[in-house]
Amino acid sequence: MEEGEKEGRKRSDLARREIGEECYEVGPSEHRLYAQDALELWLPEIHRPALRRLLRDGKVLRNGMPLEPRERVREGDLLSFVEEVDLAELPRFQKKDKRTPLDKPEVLFEDESCLVLQKPSGLGSVPDRIGDTSVHQRLGAWFGEEADLRIVHRLDKGTSGALILAKGREAAKAFDLAFREKRIHKSYLALVRGIPHLDVFSCKERIGRTLRGGKVRTGPGKGSREAHTDFRVLDRFRGFALLEARPRTGRMHQIRVHLLRLGLPLAVEPLYTKAKGLYLHEFKKDYRKRPSHEEKPLIARLSLHAVYLRFVSPASGEEVQVIAEPPKDFRVVLAKLNKFACIPGERAAKPSYCFEDEDAAFRPEGGTESGMEGGTEDGA
Repeated sequence: MEEGEKEGRKRSDLARREIGEECYEVGPSEHRLYAQDALELWLPEIHRPALRRLLRDGKVLRNGMPLEPRERVREGDLLSFVEEVDLAELPRFQKKDKRTPLDKPEVLFEDESCLVLQKPSGLGSVPDRIGDTSVHQRLGAWFGEEADLRIVHRLDKGTSGALILAKGREAAKAFDLAFREKRIHKSYLALVRGIPHLDVFSCKERIGRTLRGGKVRTGPGKGSREAHTDFRVLDRFRGFALLEARPRTGRMHQIRVHLLRLGLPLAVEPLYTKAKGLYLHEFKKDYRKRPSHEEKPLIARLSLHAVYLRFVSPASGEEVQVIAEPPKDFRVVLAKLNKFACIPGERAAKPSYCFEDEDAAFRPEGGTESGMEGGTEDGA
């Protein structure tokens, strides 16, 4: 989840038990998750329809009593199954061993309560359902098995950038509360297709449940929740734009689907638009394709980067600001766009990831925040 993130939700180190133990303790950052979401965190290998059937048939217990499908769990709840349920017989995904060696990511900030990693694209925050490796699985190798590091928010697998890890249970609780109270500020760089009319705009499209294939449902309906993302233009190119995205809520794929709703999909968006890469020929006017040469994409992953974090450290009580420099592929594609697709007068006057007086940057000249949902013009 990214951006793609559900704020304050994580796979708790204390709560995660092996499947054979048939018991699960709800951690602090899983407080008030719906029953099915909690089960999916506990048993990611089990097919979702099988988990739904267990809930519907009253075979999942919370503190010894049947758990209803639409009930929410609370921190400290003990989840289990009725005796007749044999977990070994439930249908599950075939796990693949994809734990290839990974270099330790750059630590952008560290104090007694947390550290902030520069998460690379292609690495999930927590284990997924097909066995791909994740930050969570690599923490022991990177920082030692004795390190009590807890993931307190998530970035989508394809999103790069700043990821907070809390040190210990109490710090995780503090960050979880800060996320719920919206005291942690985040900004993303989003390279999109299309050119916005406005410099500052917003999207408040509601976001609902996950659909088959991993997409999320948008718009009003059963299970939908309020979602709000603010955007401002950092640079315009011919057919593309670089935006700063600031999510005010933390729904799954929030920035991605809000951009789609505005007609400004991410330039590389394999899930929602099938755009698997951004190629030089798409914007360089005199590009000549050689018959014997296969063109490689300038960037071949989600064009979204978590660039900025601002929060108060639970350890020191001081405000912390972290800037995660865009990785090489992101910088390369921006350099090529500036060289071959720049629009006169639109070039950014300073680096796109400067955040001085960042709240004022999201207000138009009149001094009030824009409530419009934005508009676009198709890039040629």
